[in-house]
Amino acid sequence: MTQHIVPASVVIDTKKNRIRIHRPTLRSLNDPKLIQLLVSPTQRAVAIRAVDQELPEEQTHRIVQRRLINDYSYEIYSHLFVTRLCGIAGVPAQYVYKLTGSTWVEGRIAVFPLDSLERLANDG
Repeated sequence: MTQHIVPASVVIDTKKNRIRIHRPTLRSLNDPKLIQLLVSPTQRAVAIRAVDQELPEEQTHRIVQRRLINDYSYEIYSHLFVTRLCGIAGVPAQYVYKLTGSTWVEGRIAVFPLDSLERLANDG
């Protein structure tokens, strides 16, 4: 059985507390209706996982597909997520950063090692 691994990227704008998930990343997750943003401090990684149903005890974000028609990315705003991510990564919270990783297509999860964190010169 062949496993499909494809490149993925996400931008973290710490000035605006924004997580920008690029459209190809969402497409590689099979255009999910719901996602979870996960952080592992011990593995120093961020993940985006596609989920099929909204459960009250799990933090999920609904993806509004019509917002992706004209936009190259999907934006989620979360002060808490961005603040904690900067703390774990040990980076200042006044810049825009890009995370690169890969999507395991069959598992519907994209993983971004914090070692891939790259500060962008502009707004990203």
